Amino acid sequence: MRKYLVVANQTLQGAGLRDEISKRIGAGPSYFYVLVPNTRATHYLTVPVAGGMLPMPSVVDYDAPASDVEAGAQARRRLERMVAEIAALGVEVEGGLGDPNPIEAISALLEEQKFDEIIVATLPRRVSRWLRADVPSKAERRFGLPVTTIITER
Repeated sequence: MRKYLVVANQTLQGAGLRDEISKRIGAGPSYFYVLVPNTRATHYLTVPVAGGMLPMPSVVDYDAPASDVEAGAQARRRLERMVAEIAALGVEVEGGLGDPNPIEAISALLEEQKFDEIIVATLPRRVSRWLRADVPSKAERRFGLPVTTIITER
């Protein structure tokens, strides 16, 4: 059985990620762990508009959280929804929230479990903090696992 670590937060419900998960399931017996770095409210993707900031609805499916507590609650809801969707496909799946820093979140989980591949789903290049920080390449080098990067677009 192949074991996959899925790392995503704001893009967890993206079609590209669902397609990658479906490909892995179609390739044979699979186990997934969905890891959601618990992003702080100030780091959520927003775009400036007259009179304030609005979330970018074409990419993500939430309202920008007002606090870290609200951000955590949104992340947990997205996590629960994705775990339920994967489980409904008859595949073994678990999930949890992790450190806001995706590399630290992955590191903590890899102390407890082994995986065959990491799948990182991130926002578009023009706005992604994870891509600016080179999270996929850093994860591949640090953990010695193949990393597939899914970039959510419109």
